[in-house]
Amino acid sequence: MSVPPVRFSGLPGAPAPPEQGLRTEPESGPSVTPTPPAGATPPPPAVTVAAPLVEKPHPLTPLVRAWVLVVAALWAVGRELLNGTEGLRLPPLNWASGLFGALLLVLVVVAYLDWRATSFIVDAGELRIETGVFTRTSQRIRFDRIQAVDVTEPFAARLLGLAEITIDVGAEGGHKLRYLSRARAAAVRDYLLARAHGVRSAEVNQTVTTGVLDDLGEHDEVLVRVPPQRLLLGAVLSHEFLLLTVPLALFMVGMLVIGPPGETVRESPLIMLGAVLPALGVLWGFVSKRVIGQWNYAFVRSGHGLKITRGLASLTSQSVPRHRIQSLRIAQPIWLRRLGLYRLDMAVLGHRGLTTDEDQAGASSILLPIGTRAEVDVILGTVWPGLRLADIDLQHSPDAARWLQPFSHGWVGWGWDESVITTRQGWLTRVQLVVPHGRVQSLALEQGPLRRRLGLAAVSVHTTEVLAQCVAANLDAGTARELLFAEKDRARTSGLGHLLTPAPEAATGPTTGPMSAG
Repeated sequence: MSVPPVRFSGLPGAPAPPEQGLRTEPESGPSVTPTPPAGATPPPPAVTVAAPLVEKPHPLTPLVRAWVLVVAALWAVGRELLNGTEGLRLPPLNWASGLFGALLLVLVVVAYLDWRATSFIVDAGELRIETGVFTRTSQRIRFDRIQAVDVTEPFAARLLGLAEITIDVGAEGGHKLRYLSRARAAAVRDYLLARAHGVRSAEVNQTVTTGVLDDLGEHDEVLVRVPPQRLLLGAVLSHEFLLLTVPLALFMVGMLVIGPPGETVRESPLIMLGAVLPALGVLWGFVSKRVIGQWNYAFVRSGHGLKITRGLASLTSQSVPRHRIQSLRIAQPIWLRRLGLYRLDMAVLGHRGLTTDEDQAGASSILLPIGTRAEVDVILGTVWPGLRLADIDLQHSPDAARWLQPFSHGWVGWGWDESVITTRQGWLTRVQLVVPHGRVQSLALEQGPLRRRLGLAAVSVHTTEVLAQCVAANLDAGTARELLFAEKDRARTSGLGHLLTPAPEAATGPTTGPMSAG
């Protein structure tokens, strides 16, 4: 669909802001500029700041914010109308329905007043969010502080074609613009990202084409897309699904074979059916939640950055701020190893930790819910073009550590290059963590009684946002101390320049190391 002109950019429907450094003259009459006397120094050019531009929430915003109560009222009235024996008549106005109606009216009026009092105002260098009916609040967001801009369409808002914008400014938390039309939200998102990258408002494109199902613009480049059948496979082969399936299966077997209850169940299949249906409902709810949450997943290069679009009931378009990623996590559960499938997560400054609820809307740690080795390479090469995991010489634990990691001894290891430190751990789920030296905040050497007896130690690497404990586990004690002090020096002097700059051989080889060793 085509996005209507955005008032923020001064298109038809709003006064066009004057160019900076120029003075606009009033239209009441001709302007006469006096000629300076001969030999006089001309005055400096006047600078006039453009008038603020104002955007209001969509008129349906109060309905979206109170949609639960509105639906409940419509359902109650509709049930009375349909069940009445004397035709379609309104239900009697007793004290309960009157109280509910008065409460609904008060909430609608408050929502309307809140909508009237809410404005989004753009000045020369900042965005202001003005809210509050009785107590006015003004949130000011400088364009150069904007880190990411996400567009989310909750279920109720999506039914009405509306969306909310979440503006991430780092440690200060997020600011929300609720609600704009889907088209307007896409245009405002692009506008804010452009201003955050230093583009003047006059240079921002005035129209954008977006998709209803995936929020993709006509100039967006889809780098990775995950089909629904692969999402279904990942849900069925997850540890959570097995933890649900095994107890239910044991319960069913017990009902069939143990004592008199089993005889009763075999004689009356309806009893078995009554037990099976709820169990199947639980499994179906888990699988469908996983699939719906990541439905139509796409990793996209869009205009001034990267974004992820996903979701069926609620659509989320999440920006990927490359310069704020603290660490990456590549995971491969045991059931997906022979299929060569992985999950990729990111830790972003200001976001919560590892995402476990894949159906949640809004910001998520998931970079790739389930994908092949080639897709992991594409995303890693796009997020951190200078990352070359395959070239890192990984060190493994000494033989004495086999007592502490009998099933994962061949996998556990650590390594580093001029840009990152990486560690590998886990057995049921093999995990490889990648942390840039420039993101390391602190380090710790750990040595319990058993490790001390075996002459081993572990080095923990801490960042501001830790997906999981990043540990070089079960090293030789002397090697662990050397790693601790060497990494401290690398963290003090390293930056992100190597990661964000493409390596010369980036197109000739994989970025990830093997995940199947050991």
